Amino acid sequence: MSDNNIEYNGQCAFAVSTGKTDVEGGKGYTVIKGKKYAFSNPVAKLLFKVLPNRAEKADAVWSKR
Repeated sequence: MSDNNIEYNGQCAFAVSTGKTDVEGGKGYTVIKGKKYAFSNPVAKLLFKVLPNRAEKADAVWSKR
């Protein structure tokens, strides 16, 4: 999967799910349901995976920007 396919233009997916759209990702990646997400740090990656509905929340925030 190329970097062009990273969700939220490579911004940290966990940060986006909390409403922050200006936190650069790139320290870690994961693929969930065929989508590639970037994270600013390992804790953000873990929280995105274990907290419920993070991808849906991030999608909602991203669509409103």
